[in-house]
This record gives sequence, C-alpha cells and structure tokens, in this order.
Amino acid sequence: MAEPVQWQGLTVRDYVTPIYGRLYRVVGSQERIATNSIVDTLEEQSLLENLLEASKPPIRPGSVGLHYLLMTPFRHPPLRHGSRFGGRYEPSIFYGAHRPHTARAEMAYYRLVFWSGMLAPPERPVRSEHTLYGTRCRTQCGLQLQRTPFSERQVTLTDSEHYGPTQALGAVMRAAGILAFEFTSARDPSGGTNVGLFEPQAFASTGISDPQQWLCEVDGQGVRLLCLADHSLEHYSLELFLVDGRLPAPAV
Repeated sequence: MAEPVQWQGLTVRDYVTPIYGRLYRVVGSQERIATNSIVDTLEEQSLLENLLEASKPPIRPGSVGLHYLLMTPFRHPPLRHGSRFGGRYEPSIFYGAHRPHTARAEMAYYRLVFWSGMLAPPERPVRSEHTLYGTRCRTQCGLQLQRTPFSERQVTLTDSEHYGPTQALGAVMRAAGILAFEFTSARDPSGGTNVGLFEPQAFASTGISDPQQWLCEVDGQGVRLLCLADHSLEHYSLELFLVDGRLPAPAV
C-alpha cells in the first residue's frame, strides 16, 4: 500500500474540505486592440485571429465550453519560475481571489515587477488596460491553507520570493487529488484570500460575470488604478510590497 501523501509532516488528504464561492481575476485587455492595429479589414482580422488560435497550445481536457478567460490560464505553460504552487513543467493553475481588492493588489505587484525588470525604465509612467472579472468555483476536493494546521506554516506559504517549498506542496496536492485550494495572499496588504484551481472541473460556472475595465499606470513610485465604470481611484505605493527595502521577485 502506498504511503500517505505528505508535506512537512502533514498528510494532505486528512484535511480535504469543500471549496466554493466567488473568484475574481485581473487580466490584460489589449490583445484585440493590438491585432486590430495591424489589419485593414474584418476579413483580415478573422484570418489573423484564426492563425493566432492555431499557434496556441492545445485546450486542456475538461475546459471545452468555458469562457476563454477561464480557459486560457489552463492552456498556456507556466512562467520560467513556475508559480507559487506550480512547477515550471507542471500543468498551469488558475489563480484568483475571493475579493476584487485582493485581485487588484496582486496585479499591482506584478506591474511593479514588470517595471523593475526593465533595463532602462522610461521617463514617463507606463499605462495599460485591464479587465477585472468574476466567476464561481465549487468542489468537494479542496484544501484551506489559511487554516490550521497549514496556517502554522504561514511564513513558508507566503514567502515573497522562494517558491520551492510551496511548489512541493502543490505537487503533493495534485497527487492527493485536490482540485482547488485557498491560501493567504502574499501581496495583498490586507491579507486577503486567494484561490488556486488545478483543474477546470473546479469551476461552478462556465462564464464570467461583472467585468470591469481598469486603467493602470505604473512608475518607480507605485501603481495607480482608475475604474472606468465609476471613476474610482486606487493607489498602491511601492513601499507596500518592499521586503528588507527591495521589491521581491518570484523565484524557485
């Protein structure tokens, strides 16, 4: 008989619990604008879109019928450093947050990482357009990493830079049949809860809801967000994300 799947002495299957609720995610919303700018007619636009679709990785099994914003995160490979709970060579994970503010804080952090990664930052702020949208998840095969006994290892789970231990936990969760998990955001100053979905089957809806358009402006001082619906403004200063005086960069 195989040994129970464990992480740091914890048998993951012992803590399986239902996960459900609303999810929010922020994505860039300039792809259509970018392709429109290089064609002259709708016929050319259609041809270009078909060529782009053919060049993409295959659709993950179980995601047919999902809105493309729900399907896409499962379709593309992870970044070179993987993600917090996913290795570089493992299937991608859909990440979201239970609250819109947490999703925006995560986005603000990664815009600052983008800025800091430029060899020669521009003299003026960089502007971009983003879509915040909602959906729902539901599964009986979940894990709540923000609760005991995992919360006793919160320093490891929210490490700002080193993903090695959490990627190991991600591999254990996959092996244990976990479909979705909750965890405390390492980027949201208010400590909001994020959600990761290993498989499309964890969605409770095939569509999205409440899409909002946001304008983003980033420079060396921070990130400013403008909601186009109600013209509300949010500001995330660089200092919110600094650790020991510097901006941490994700790494294994």
